[in-house]
Amino acid sequence: MRTNELIGYGRLLALLPGVVLLSSCDTTSRAVTDEPVPVHPFASGHTGPSGTPPEELPPPVPMSAKGGTARGVATPTVIDTRAFDPQVIERGPWRGETKRPGAILPKHSRDKTLLPGPPNDLRAGGLTDRPRIDPEPAILFPGIIQSPWTPPDPCIAVGPAHVVETVNMEIAWYAKDGTPIFQQRLDSSGDPGFFEELGAGDFTFDPKCFYDPFRKRYVVLALEHYTGESWITIAVSDDDDPNGLWYKYRTWALPEIEDTTYWVDYPGFGFDSEGWYVTNNLFREEGPGGGFGGTLLRSYDPTGALDGGELTFVDLLLPGGSHQVSQAPGGGAPVILVKTDDSTGLRLVAVSDPLGSPVASSVRVSVPEFAYPDDRPPTPGGDNLNPLDGRIMNVTTRNGSLWTGHAIRTPDDSTTVGRWYEIDLKGWPEDSLSIPELEQSGEIRPGDGVHTCFPAIAVNDSGKVAVVYTRSSTEELPTLSVAGRVPADPPGTLGEEVRLAVSTDVPSGGSVYRWGDYFDATVDPVDDGLFWVVGQIYGDGGWFTEISSFVVRVIGDLNGDGSVDGADLTILLGSWGETDSLSDLNGDGLVDGSDLTIMLGNWD
Repeated sequence: MRTNELIGYGRLLALLPGVVLLSSCDTTSRAVTDEPVPVHPFASGHTGPSGTPPEELPPPVPMSAKGGTARGVATPTVIDTRAFDPQVIERGPWRGETKRPGAILPKHSRDKTLLPGPPNDLRAGGLTDRPRIDPEPAILFPGIIQSPWTPPDPCIAVGPAHVVETVNMEIAWYAKDGTPIFQQRLDSSGDPGFFEELGAGDFTFDPKCFYDPFRKRYVVLALEHYTGESWITIAVSDDDDPNGLWYKYRTWALPEIEDTTYWVDYPGFGFDSEGWYVTNNLFREEGPGGGFGGTLLRSYDPTGALDGGELTFVDLLLPGGSHQVSQAPGGGAPVILVKTDDSTGLRLVAVSDPLGSPVASSVRVSVPEFAYPDDRPPTPGGDNLNPLDGRIMNVTTRNGSLWTGHAIRTPDDSTTVGRWYEIDLKGWPEDSLSIPELEQSGEIRPGDGVHTCFPAIAVNDSGKVAVVYTRSSTEELPTLSVAGRVPADPPGTLGEEVRLAVSTDVPSGGSVYRWGDYFDATVDPVDDGLFWVVGQIYGDGGWFTEISSFVVRVIGDLNGDGSVDGADLTILLGSWGETDSLSDLNGDGLVDGSDLTIMLGNWD
């Protein structure tokens, strides 16, 4: 297993489609053995209940429709992860039966019709040939690999010294050089599972995580569903080191709306300087009402949870579905949710006083025309990939702007394309007379016939941007890629893409493979110039997640003045033939003509 491998431009920028040059993609160490095939509890059929006796279950939470609120409180179970033995479970791929969480959940659906919006003349930008991903320092290491569940839906949280990852249905953390420190199942099939001692049964799903820079804690979310039960389960580390004590809370999430109960699905997970926020789609559990109940926003007050006290929360019922809630690492941002509105608009929902008496207001923001993807991204000789339905992947707010993205189809062709947006909030919602406005948008179109999807975006305090995504075609295996931009780049553009890891195999079966619900991207809390991303590839044994960190900057700007010109050329020529130099732009260990070529390609 490879860890802490520096990635030079010779390896990252010169990859040919389908060529595997990164050893993280080598699945030799993950090969199938002749050991007996393991069995997961779901093999006998999942009907519940969980570890909580039925007579101890809370009653449904009554809520009125649209705008209704409710309050709740949960007490912690304190778990010391240092007591888990072993600390790292076997990291080989799961070789037994695999299932998609949706196959275990009750049948559920909602109307996803995208209504036509008013026409506009807005256009999205694209990719440039200017590199923006710095090979020094760049790290790529393998994360969690095939579990009993598919797809992984990877999420990442980065603190001062550790990287936490969650997937369906496991959690792990690593040193920042990729050294595995802890890995366990989230559900009761662990020994024990990370959430088992709270009463969690054999079915947790859709986990997410983040590092809260305001309170310096890791926070982990997982949903649970059993017959007649629905839970949002939260774990909070006791400090900025995930090793040791965690305060874990199991919060009941079975609202009752007009004599019909609903369970929660597809969480968004956000934070700001005031609280933690979860958005959930509501689907009917039992009763005469409609099959879809809208969105439940649950706002948690972190105050008590920081010391292992009570965790209080407030619920708000909103119309519509698949809202994503923003993460605001810079502070000073309102609670904002984002969803698609119509074919030329996004809907922004702001929530005032979310921890007290929450009230929602919303505004529509015009964007370039789009449709939901209907052409499945292809793979060479295997299943097509399912890019979902155009729902928003993640949201972050920084310095008065909101950044987000999703996979779409445009009127230009039927290709599935990752698209990203920057929306200038213009003081909204504090200034109720202001209307947010699209600042820029871009599309990830690497070439004819190449599809891109699952774009997750991160932005640092200086306005630099990184986007992680999947690309594939009839001739290219699914590939994990990133691209970046600096504020001086032309509006709507990302720099030259970098391929981090290439699949060595494709799913088989001749239909559509559910590639996932989301990837993730974030910024290091102690080094604002360092971006971290997580995504997936496919190989012998199933899916594999890959974790990477890198710096976004103008490559060739050696004196740091924001441009590449004669002053930088003078520095490079003065370092000619040297090793271990800032002028080694491609990271191959020597300052030579290849570095000069990169500099001239970025010349202002």
